Amino acid sequence: MKFLLLIPDGMADWRIEKLGNRTPLEVADKPNMDFIAREGSCGTALTVPKGFEPGSDVANLTILGIDVREHYTGRGPIEALARGISAKIVFRCNLVKASDVMLDYAGGRISDFEARKVVEELNANKSYDFVRFHAGKSYRNLLAIDREFRNGVRTHPPHDIQGKKISDFMPEGGELAKLLCELIEWSKSVVPAVTDKANMIWPWSGGRIPNFPRFREKFGLRGAIISEVDLLKGIAEGLGMEFVEVEGVTGYVDTNYKGLVRQTLKSLERFDFVVLHTEGIDEVSHEGDLEGKIEAIEIYDEKIVGKILDRIELDEVKIMLLPDHPTPIALRTHVAESVPFAIYGYEKDDVKSFSEFSCAKGRFGSVDGLKLMDYFLRRG
Repeated sequence: MKFLLLIPDGMADWRIEKLGNRTPLEVADKPNMDFIAREGSCGTALTVPKGFEPGSDVANLTILGIDVREHYTGRGPIEALARGISAKIVFRCNLVKASDVMLDYAGGRISDFEARKVVEELNANKSYDFVRFHAGKSYRNLLAIDREFRNGVRTHPPHDIQGKKISDFMPEGGELAKLLCELIEWSKSVVPAVTDKANMIWPWSGGRIPNFPRFREKFGLRGAIISEVDLLKGIAEGLGMEFVEVEGVTGYVDTNYKGLVRQTLKSLERFDFVVLHTEGIDEVSHEGDLEGKIEAIEIYDEKIVGKILDRIELDEVKIMLLPDHPTPIALRTHVAESVPFAIYGYEKDDVKSFSEFSCAKGRFGSVDGLKLMDYFLRRG
């Protein structure tokens, strides 16, 4: 038996009055996801433990059976694992556009090439030898600090503060916070000289490089992860899973769907357990684009789920489908609430469609997200 875990980032949502008090999932035409729910067993899962910010890092680790209360150190250090970066502390470092308020957490979706130019300029003009910027994909970059600091720091994800005064969300907490605030202010004179899409940096979710349990030792399966973002690549590296690169992916709704499906099918031939994580639905949710989210869900259903179902032997592959967290259009950011999940490979329950409220009536009911792997890998 092979295991396929499908994670459409941020797909869950709230009921919306404009949609007749339905969610985007309830409105979207998604026959393939409905098939998985109808022919399998469903429930809802809380993927963000109490006390944690509802980030994709925490949620995806929880889904994969990693207790973040023991192993989580921050998003930046996980992405550092993806790039082989070593430092005392690593922060995710977005290129953003802001005035008095946060205007665009994604820096106008700056190109990889232009972002690299910005990072080169930041490194060429920095004042501290123990600070270094590392280019990633588009606006998603890293800030590495190779120096010990006594106190921690509180930071805020830029996608959580769009339209809000940035002065209310600057880093807080001692010497390290002062350094980050200084770097943010300094970057305002560097970034605009290279691009008009972004005008400053925004460091957040920093910490030390983590030490995760190895996936094969924990579950006895050879695993692979396919994704468009370094976060999942870092999780793969940390868990000792193979990360499968796909050319032409964008992390948006214009991504290379054919390539993602092709590599998923190839990986199912080579590995016991395959994760396919996609980013586009979450991105349009952050943009507050309701019609775009419905369309993105329908595209995902057709071009990812449908194509995979058409090309696998269903009696040989067990499938679990779930978003990592909700990203409600009304908020344009993540929330720490339960998500629907469906597992194809169990005896059918009475659920007929895949959505937040229909799955809540499934055989599993409401479960701790840390138990999802136990349900998924169990025969039944």
